Amino acid sequence: MSELTMPQAVELALELAGNAVVVGEVNSVRNLRWANSGLTTNGDTIDQSLSIASIVETKDGIASGISSGQFRNRADIEHLVAASIASAHAAGPAPDAHELAQGPVHSNFHSEVEQSGDALADIAAALGDVMPQGDFFGYAEHSVDTAFVASSAGTRMRFSQPTSRFELCAKAPDRTRSAWSGQGGTSLAKVDVHAHAHQVLRGLEHQLNRIDIEPGQHTVTLSPSAAADLMIYMLWTASAREANEGRSVFSNPLGGTRIGEKLSPRNLNVFTDPQTVGIETADHVINLGSSSMSSSFDTGLPIPHVDVIREGVLTGLGSSRHAAAEANLPFTPFADNIVVADAAGVGNLDDVAARMKEGLLITCLWYIREVDPQSLLLTGLTRDGVYVVRNGEIVGASNNFRFNESPVGMLNRITDAGTAVNCLPREWGDYFPRAQVAPLTIEKFNLSTRSDAI
Repeated sequence: MSELTMPQAVELALELAGNAVVVGEVNSVRNLRWANSGLTTNGDTIDQSLSIASIVETKDGIASGISSGQFRNRADIEHLVAASIASAHAAGPAPDAHELAQGPVHSNFHSEVEQSGDALADIAAALGDVMPQGDFFGYAEHSVDTAFVASSAGTRMRFSQPTSRFELCAKAPDRTRSAWSGQGGTSLAKVDVHAHAHQVLRGLEHQLNRIDIEPGQHTVTLSPSAAADLMIYMLWTASAREANEGRSVFSNPLGGTRIGEKLSPRNLNVFTDPQTVGIETADHVINLGSSSMSSSFDTGLPIPHVDVIREGVLTGLGSSRHAAAEANLPFTPFADNIVVADAAGVGNLDDVAARMKEGLLITCLWYIREVDPQSLLLTGLTRDGVYVVRNGEIVGASNNFRFNESPVGMLNRITDAGTAVNCLPREWGDYFPRAQVAPLTIEKFNLSTRSDAI
C-alpha cells in the first residue's frame, strides 16, 4: 500500500528530478470470463506505476532518460528519479530536444481516482439467458485508465479514459466450427449480448455447409473488425520521419513523402480525433521517450483532428515536433483512435456482403505480421468464419486462408463500403481498442494459401 497518492507521488518526483516530465498511471479493471457456457472467473485489479523522463544538461547537449516502476514511499521515488537521471547521462544528447511544452493545468489534478464500474452484472445476467442456446466462450472487461501528467514547464494534466471490451465465441460440440463477435467502446452498457449471440449462432449454422475455395485473388467483404486490424497497422506506419527517409510505403521514390497522392478512387477518409463520440481519448500529448512519431518534449501539446487520408488523398503523416521539422511538414500528433469512413458508404455488414453478389465475407483476422515495409505487405490468417456469398446471399462457409495483402495497396481496390461503426479489432484490441470503421469490399484480395485454422 502506497504512503502517497498518485498526484503526490508525481509532484514529489518532479521536485526531486528538477527538469522532467512525470507521468503517473492508475489502471482499474473489472472483468468476467466464461467457457463451455459457464462463468469461470471474474476479478477486480488496480495497478499503478510512475514514469519519469529526466532532462539533464551535459557537456555535449541536452539528454533525456527514463525510468518506470511502482512505489510505496519517498525512498522508492528517489530511486526512480536517480535511475532516470543516470539513464539520461548514459543516453547522451537527445536529437529531439526542444523546450518542454507548456500544457494545461487541470483543476481536478489532485482529485481521487475513479474506479472501474460499468455494467458487468448486466452482461452476466444476459449471458445467463443465452448460454443454454449453445457452447459459448468469451470475455468482458471494463477499465478506467487515469493518467496524471506534470512537467517542469508547468503542465498539470489529468485524463481518465474508460474502455470496454466484449468478445463472444460460439463453438460446435466437436470443435470443428467456430464463430466470433466482438464490440469495443467506452461502456459495456452499450453491448447487446443477445444480438452477439444471435450473430455467432447464425455463423455456426452457415458453417454446416462447407464449401472448399481455392486460394487466389478473391473479391472479399471485410467486417469492420477485419478492416480495422489492417488500417490500424497502416496508421502505425504513417510516420513522417520514416517516409521522408525513404523507409516506408509512404515514401516518394523521387524523394520526400507521398503526401498529396491519391491512394483511393473513392471518397475515403481515415482520421484520428480525440473527440470522436464513443471512442474518445486523450486530447493532449502524453508521451515518454522518443520514436519516429513522438517525443517526451511534446507532452502537453494539444492533439487536434488529423486527416491521414481525406477524400482518397494522403493528407497527413504522424510526427513529433522534431520529426516534423526534419521532414518540412506540419507537427502532426495522432490520437489513440482511428476512424475509417467512406462518404458514399451505406448499410451494415450484411448489406455490403449482399451487394458484393459473389465473393467471400471475412469476419476477423489474426496473427498479423509485416513482411515488407516498403509496400506494407502484411500476412496473417482468417479465423472464426469465412462465408461464401452467392447471388447476394450467404450459402455456406469456406476453409480458412493465409492472406498476403497491403492495406495501402488495397485502398485502390475498394469497390463498396458500409457505414462506419464502433468495433473491436480482433488482433489489436489489447493495444488499440478505439476504432470506428466501415465494412469494405475489396477486389483481388490475395488469399495466398489454405489454413487449417478453425
